[in-house]
Amino acid sequence: MVRSRIPMVALSFLLSMTGPLAALESTAPVGSGQAADLPLPSTLPLIDYEKRLFPWVARREYVELGWKRDKSWRDTGPFVFNMSFGIHPAVRMYYSPEIISWLEAGRDGAIPDGAIVIKEMVTPPSAKYNEHLAQLQQQYPDDPEKVVDEMADYAYETGGLNWTVMVKDSKLSHGGWFFASVYFANPDDMAARKPVIDAFAPPFSPPLAASGDGMCMRCHASAAEELIFSALENIEGYPGEPVIFRVDESWRDLPKPQKPGFGADLTEFIDLYFSDAHDPAAMRAAHLAAVKTSPDKVNSAFLQMFPPAKGIDVSHTDLQTLPSEWLDHVPARPDDTQHFLTSDNCLGCHGGLGGAPSGVTMFVKDGPDYGDGYNISEYGEWRWSPMGLAGRDPIFYAQLESEYALLEQAGAGDLSGNLGTTCLSCHGAMGQRQLLIDAKNDPDKGLNANVFKPEYALLHAPLTTQQLEQQIADGSYPYHEYGNLAREGISCTVCHHIAPPQQAGDQPAYNKLDTYLMNGTTGVFRMTSADELIGPYADIRERPMQNAMGIKPVHDEYIKDSEMCGACHTINLPNVDAATDKPLPGFTAAEQKILNDAARNAVAFLGSEYDASYREPLVGFQHSVEQATYLEWQNSEYADKDTLQSCQDCHMKDNFETLDGKISIDGLTTQIASIQDSNLPEVPNSLPHDEIEVPFRDGYKRHNFVGQNAFLIEMLSQFDEEMGLGSRDPMTYATNGAQLSIDTMALQARDETADVSIESLSATDNVVEAVVSVDNKTGHRLPSGVGFRRAFLELRVTDASGRTVWCSGCTNEAGVILGPDGTPLATEFLDVVPPGATEALYQPHHDLIEDQAQVQIYEELTQNAEKQFTTSFVHRVYHPKDNRLLPWGAAEPGTEAFEKRFGTSEVTAAFMKATMPEGRAAADAGVKAGRDELTYRITLPESIDPREVTVSTTLYFQAIPPYYLKQRFETAPAGPATQRLYYLASRLRTKGTLIEDWKLKLQGDSARLP
Repeated sequence: MVRSRIPMVALSFLLSMTGPLAALESTAPVGSGQAADLPLPSTLPLIDYEKRLFPWVARREYVELGWKRDKSWRDTGPFVFNMSFGIHPAVRMYYSPEIISWLEAGRDGAIPDGAIVIKEMVTPPSAKYNEHLAQLQQQYPDDPEKVVDEMADYAYETGGLNWTVMVKDSKLSHGGWFFASVYFANPDDMAARKPVIDAFAPPFSPPLAASGDGMCMRCHASAAEELIFSALENIEGYPGEPVIFRVDESWRDLPKPQKPGFGADLTEFIDLYFSDAHDPAAMRAAHLAAVKTSPDKVNSAFLQMFPPAKGIDVSHTDLQTLPSEWLDHVPARPDDTQHFLTSDNCLGCHGGLGGAPSGVTMFVKDGPDYGDGYNISEYGEWRWSPMGLAGRDPIFYAQLESEYALLEQAGAGDLSGNLGTTCLSCHGAMGQRQLLIDAKNDPDKGLNANVFKPEYALLHAPLTTQQLEQQIADGSYPYHEYGNLAREGISCTVCHHIAPPQQAGDQPAYNKLDTYLMNGTTGVFRMTSADELIGPYADIRERPMQNAMGIKPVHDEYIKDSEMCGACHTINLPNVDAATDKPLPGFTAAEQKILNDAARNAVAFLGSEYDASYREPLVGFQHSVEQATYLEWQNSEYADKDTLQSCQDCHMKDNFETLDGKISIDGLTTQIASIQDSNLPEVPNSLPHDEIEVPFRDGYKRHNFVGQNAFLIEMLSQFDEEMGLGSRDPMTYATNGAQLSIDTMALQARDETADVSIESLSATDNVVEAVVSVDNKTGHRLPSGVGFRRAFLELRVTDASGRTVWCSGCTNEAGVILGPDGTPLATEFLDVVPPGATEALYQPHHDLIEDQAQVQIYEELTQNAEKQFTTSFVHRVYHPKDNRLLPWGAAEPGTEAFEKRFGTSEVTAAFMKATMPEGRAAADAGVKAGRDELTYRITLPESIDPREVTVSTTLYFQAIPPYYLKQRFETAPAGPATQRLYYLASRLRTKGTLIEDWKLKLQGDSARLP
């Protein structure tokens, strides 16, 4: 378990110990004692159980039961220069009779349920407690009660006694242990023996108790048997001696010349040690210190653009919030582990270490204190990535509400559950897929796996009997586990379980790519067995993970394959308002059949594998590719053998650089896990060293997984309490996880996304002509992903005083593009239909811009069957515009270059049509080549000399542009997720952030006439 201590501030009230606490130094050991009269953790909701266990521990009732204990206080590591290098502080263990019987039997077999190990802990080193006891015994040889009383006072007054506890309950998890930390918050609570009980209220911090706690299992998984290291040689009444560690004289009250290092005390580290947030009280205090107030001031420009209507602007009191991330807890099941577990099972080993005295693992330091720097561990960066936040994404849930509302308006509301479950097969992948598995494997549970409700994301395990009864009454109780899993989005056990797609026996003999296209898109991925997780390394230490979770880590090269990413980054969806008796516009009947057959193959697989039918009602509609990021990569030079750069190469960095460039590491070398290995102080009964020795790896791949959606990260970071997130990392204590994600996006925007250049600048009289180029540097379209993302060019002309005299693409503080009169362009919200027209205005693809009302916007625009612009994912009938820049080397279906890359496959050609431009851009060779060039012809006022102006151009990105937000707010204003998005978006602080004025700068250039 992690180190746990009560802070020094708590010591002032520890003088008042009476009652059972006086038995702290009982002079005569007793037998094995009596078993505890406590319920098992699995029999009560968590908080109800804490209310039984914690006071029992705090009153030290185990002492009165006569439990055996360690021979003395002992250290868990060296203590030098007034600094402990132990895993815990000084400890003295108490063992229930079940533990003693198991130890006496040679640590053979299973420990019975109800067994308890209690670790009493005091500030190290142990020598001062053992020596103080000896002095008291010498001072009061005839008064043992006085010795006991004064020793108790000393331990509490000097040591800050607190506890960690392990309770065996095989019904809880694979490892079968319930872990807990017990402490008091203040002197009054100490006097009343009233320990802190979890509340899961903001600011969110890790729970004080959990089954299969990942932060404890990181060490306990290295035990040879039963996940505990207990040894008889430590215990009173048995032969042998405990392991002894080096303790110098730095703790003694000696003159400086007699102290080690002439009194050097590593002051910075001592301060760190005594404020070490592994202590539960200090951790809670640190979370309080790290918390920042959520914004509550409405952005006036935003309010003007999106005035509240139809009850959309709810108060904070009425806001739908999400449960604490620490309620996203699903451990490995006791018998056979299930496929999907929450990340808190992984973070103990794969969450990094932030410096002395614990060490540095998957962490980049920028200061002396523990946690100063950047957590680049697998868990640390995933947590604040769009993948880690996919199950809490407020934009996604608002989109779902809009989709449901549109289906209802079209008289197809009965499809809502089918569509939502399809969407949540990626955004809530673990919960949705585990529900499928469990419903088939145990039909007696009566689970409905064909509808995965978004409301499940609001559920969590009941914490009290009252909550349990309420969930049973409303029928939600069987589904809370799947809500816990779904909120984790694309978590560890999704990617590390994905297996290559396979074709069914009745399908044609497809090649590898076509096998994927026809069987592996839209969240329909195959999986490895539940008891295996794949990874990139062949030389793996298997036993700790097997001990902790019943899962074997195995080597599989597929984890490096971009195709794995394609499972959720190629989306083939129905168009529910399109005619079903003819192909969608732009497709032949043969091409349409291929896309429809791919959807039918998904239905067949889900039916045969899980008895699931939720996609069946959708296959009657014409399908098209809604997202094509993987296809765009596949149809580029980035997928070609000689110029290969995989998804993982760009989105899992093997280097590190700070945004200011002060730290730059070209290649990362680190251990990829921190466990109880030979680098830590010795413990008895551990696995052999060769089974727990974690090697240092070169070329460590970060799990940063970012693109340019800083809007999402800012939203969840600024409103972390409302969205159930904590800002302080549980392992490294770093508080900059969200900012690291944003900084990584900023670096990617600056260096790896686009080049923008003013190729030439000339003037004739008062007309300035600027040729601007935009070069796509990514391995997919720019922008890519969902179709409503957009990038746009701002071309600004300023005079000698810096005043803007002409601008195309200038915005207000809400990111709305304005015309020269300062009002939104008629094209901005895609809802202005001119008199006599049948379709709303929009910005076409431009080769020449002469008017400030013209703007080059790189985007996909779609229309429904009535040719109204839509951001729905299932009403995408017409495509009047798609001028997103293709990646380098893209080839058009039907051309020689395409056949050279892909052959003559009709399947590939049908899918790859989704990677091509639409509208005017379809005839633009530059867009197809990944490089757009356009001309701005700017007529200046006659009073301005062209030689005195500066022409600046900037490429901006918007993940959720104004028209998208307007459609969300107007489509489902009464929906709680839509109301939540309005609340967050209208109050989001953008000033001074990467998304200032609701736009993210990618690149730019400026020039003046010679």
